[in-house]
Amino acid sequence: MDKRQLQIFHSVVNEGSFTKAASTLHMAQPAVSIAIRKLEQELAVILLNRSDRKVTLTAEGARLFVHAEKILRQFQQAVQEITELSNLQGGQVCLGTSAMLGSYYLPEKIAAFRKLHPKIDVQISGEGTRRSQQLILSGEIDMGVITMDNIPEALEVHRLLEKEEVVACVSPRHRFAKKEALDFTSFVKEPLIVYREGYYLRELIGRLSEAQGIEPKIAVETDLLRLMVSLVQEDLGLGFCLRRLAEKEPELVGIPFKQPIYLELGIAWKRNQYLSKANRCFVDFLLQ
Repeated sequence: MDKRQLQIFHSVVNEGSFTKAASTLHMAQPAVSIAIRKLEQELAVILLNRSDRKVTLTAEGARLFVHAEKILRQFQQAVQEITELSNLQGGQVCLGTSAMLGSYYLPEKIAAFRKLHPKIDVQISGEGTRRSQQLILSGEIDMGVITMDNIPEALEVHRLLEKEEVVACVSPRHRFAKKEALDFTSFVKEPLIVYREGYYLRELIGRLSEAQGIEPKIAVETDLLRLMVSLVQEDLGLGFCLRRLAEKEPELVGIPFKQPIYLELGIAWKRNQYLSKANRCFVDFLLQ
């Protein structure tokens, strides 16, 4: 039993005759009769009463008609949805990113994108750049924002943000707040409010500290961005964040390092894997 057989059966029932169904379907009447007969043979039941002047359903035919209506309706809905997706009249963007970019870079981008494509939903997860890379590789998310170093061969990456500066963050009351620049050694000797292990910025602190033979003084570690910001604002320690975060938080002061620290960030997805039209549209929008 296939879709075409169900369509013919459905049409015969709706029209009440083989002749009218044949006209509606632009088929020869004998072809319609043959199709119904084959369907009955395949199911080993009689579906239609042919003795009356108008074709009527048998009990088995009535049950099949219920299913046929449902299947044909679902098929039409599927075709409509796929057509809408291909015309960017629907779909979903699924992106993993760091909490900092998710909070201080993407909101304006998403708002502008949604104005252009209001029927495309956007799903953002703040897993961090390292975690986003892992989730892309495992197929759990379609694409994500990652750092542009040590990129696996399995990923296709396009540069999104070049030379994103990392700064020390302090409260306006901290003794460092008036400094124009800060050396990294002085920074890591202060109590630090930082991401926990597994996040790229935490890894970066570890690598830079190890290179200078220093043990960073970690006061609080968490994966909650808002908590980190609040603790630094309360002058309980120093933060390590993107400059754009410090610029948008009134109770934070961002201090560049004497030897500037920059990140390159890209948007990535699995190489040779289909990227939906909604996702592709969002990528193109961000890379404009």
